[in-house]
Amino acid sequence: MSDTQHGQFDALAALYAMGALGEDERDAFETHLEVCVECVNEVKSLLPVTHGLTHGALPLEAPAALRARVLGEVTGVTPSPREAPAAALLDTRFGALEGSETFAHVVEPPRRGAGLLFWLTATLLVAAAGGGGWYVSELDRQTQGLRANMDAAMQLAKRAELELESVRSAAAEREAVLAIVTGSDVGQLELTGQPLAPRASARALWNAAADMVVLATGLPPLPAGDVYQLWFVLPDAPVSATLVKPGPRGDATVMLKVPDAVTLPTVMALTIEPAGGVDAPTGDVYLLGQPAE
Repeated sequence: MSDTQHGQFDALAALYAMGALGEDERDAFETHLEVCVECVNEVKSLLPVTHGLTHGALPLEAPAALRARVLGEVTGVTPSPREAPAAALLDTRFGALEGSETFAHVVEPPRRGAGLLFWLTATLLVAAAGGGGWYVSELDRQTQGLRANMDAAMQLAKRAELELESVRSAAAEREAVLAIVTGSDVGQLELTGQPLAPRASARALWNAAADMVVLATGLPPLPAGDVYQLWFVLPDAPVSATLVKPGPRGDATVMLKVPDAVTLPTVMALTIEPAGGVDAPTGDVYLLGQPAE
């Protein structure tokens, strides 16, 4: 929040904690609290003070005569004659107690209704501040709950987005494979398992646009730190086609673009090489395919 927007609410936190704001000011400040953590923290720090003021003094029950006299000065209503004897009796007893050494001397305040009204109003406002403090605490709790829910929703949204992207990628790959396999100009080459992988096999299919898909099955698990590498075995030198990482069941589907230097059909081989692949084959051959003459 900018300093200009925040400046108009400076010094209102203390008045709010005391419950001394007018209705319009209180509504505006509570709206401000929804977006200003600084003011929320300040109000929360002041609440113990206002609560201490509320509960710091022991309650003292005023005598009925004093209470009637004060209310008469404040409201302008004179006690009825029926109430007068009882009020006078209590006033007499209170005066007797006032002289006892076991009770603190009570100084009667000046007879000005405005002073009493001020303290009465202040007491009520301090009590109301407790409700305001509860509101701020509840608002803070709800804000934290909303933020936690928002974070969880964002995490779920990201996870759903990744899963959707994975599904889209898999669907696009299936469509591309299907387009090559079912094309009218498709060529193919069978790769058979060698002594190290007698149950393994693969089929390479390609179209006139040099798009190729290799479907392999039955490949043995890879040793740690190794990878399968597919080669086009040309008369001059082998050319790397792609790296192959089979799944848990030894199946693999890979798509690649046939290099311009390769004329199909040609001999293809699958070897085991160090992770990352090599420029020329160094490992044992697991699959081998030779075009029919």
